[in-house]
Amino acid sequence: MSSVRYDQLIVGKHKHEIETPALLLYADRLERNIDKMAAFFSQVECNLRPHFKTHRLPVIAHKQIKAGARGITCAKISEAKVLAESGVRDVLIANQIVGERKLEQLAGLAHHSDIIVAVDNVENASQMSAIAVKRGVKVNVLVEIDVGMNRCGVGTEEEALALAKTILDLKGVRLRGLMGYEGHTVLIPDYERRKSECRKALVRLVRVRDFLEKNGVPIEIVSAGGTGTYTIAGRYPGITEVQAGSYATMDTQYRKIGIDFEIALSLMTTIISHPTEEKYILDTGLKSLTNDMGMPELIEAPGAVIDAMHEEHMRILWKNPTRNLKMGDKLEFYPSHGCTTINLHDLCYVVRNDVVEAVWHMKARGASQ
Repeated sequence: MSSVRYDQLIVGKHKHEIETPALLLYADRLERNIDKMAAFFSQVECNLRPHFKTHRLPVIAHKQIKAGARGITCAKISEAKVLAESGVRDVLIANQIVGERKLEQLAGLAHHSDIIVAVDNVENASQMSAIAVKRGVKVNVLVEIDVGMNRCGVGTEEEALALAKTILDLKGVRLRGLMGYEGHTVLIPDYERRKSECRKALVRLVRVRDFLEKNGVPIEIVSAGGTGTYTIAGRYPGITEVQAGSYATMDTQYRKIGIDFEIALSLMTTIISHPTEEKYILDTGLKSLTNDMGMPELIEAPGAVIDAMHEEHMRILWKNPTRNLKMGDKLEFYPSHGCTTINLHDLCYVVRNDVVEAVWHMKARGASQ
C-alpha cells in the first residue's frame, strides 16, 4: 500500500491505529506554544525569527509567521530552498554558505526571497559578491560574532569592523547587521546562572554593534537567542530578533530546566516481545528516537526504566506495571531532543483529541546540505 493511500486511510482514526514507530505531533499543544511565544514578543521591542531546524515543516513556519514572527531562521541552503518554495520570503540562514555550487544556489534563492546569510570571513564574502553580481541579485548578510560558542564567527571588534567595511565595498551583497548565538548558555539548569552567562554573551554582541556604528557602519539587525534564553535575549537592549526554535514542539531537555511550553511531540511504539515478566521489547530504537540529550521519557508509565536502546529495539524493565501490558500494545515517549528525533522521520501524524487529523510529510527531510 502506498504511503499516500495510507495517509488517506489513517486520517480520522484513533492514534493507536497508526503503524509504529511513528512520530506524533499534538496540534493543540503546538498551537498553544506558538501563541504563547508570540504573546511574549508582542510585549517587547524585539522580534521573533523562529528556527526551522527543529520542526522542518513549512506549514508550521507559516503558522509562526501568521502569529507575528518576523521571518524564519534555518541552518542550511537546502532548508532555505524548502522555505522559499513554500512561500516564506524572509529567511535567515544562520550559518556560513561556502563553495561555488552552494553560493550559486544562494544567488538563485535571492531572486525569489529576501535571503540573509551569515558570514565571518572576507574570502567567502568576496566569492558571494562575485556570484551575486553575475546573477544580478543582492544577497543580504550578517557578520557573525563568536560570543562564546567557540564555533563560527569573528572574535574581536576590530575583526568585525574590517569585515563589515569590506562587505560595504562589495557589490552584490548588502550588510544588514550582526548575529551571535549564545548556545553554550541555553541549557544551563540554574536560571540565574543562565541569565548571567547569556548576558555576558549579549554584552559582547551589542558592544560590537556599538563599535561598528561609532565607526560609521550602520547596523539594522542584531540576531541572537534560543528557546532557553528567549526571555533574556528578547528583553536585552540592542537585540532586535531571537532565533528560538524548540519551543514549538518542545522536548524533555528544555522542560528539565524550566522552559514552560508543552511537549507537543511524541514517538509512538509497539510492544513486540515480552520475554520475561519484567522485560518488554519495543519496535523503536536509535533509528527513530535519539538519545543525544539523554534517554527519552516513557509517558504514563511510572516505574518503567529504559534499560537499553539499540538500532531497532528498545528494552524497558517494568517491575509493577500500572496496567496489564501485552504484545501489540502501544506506548509513547517524549524525546529528550526534538530536533534530532524529528530529523529521523519522513512524516508525522498530526493528532487532536487522540484522533489523526492530518499527516504531514517532512518537506525538509534530509536537508543537511
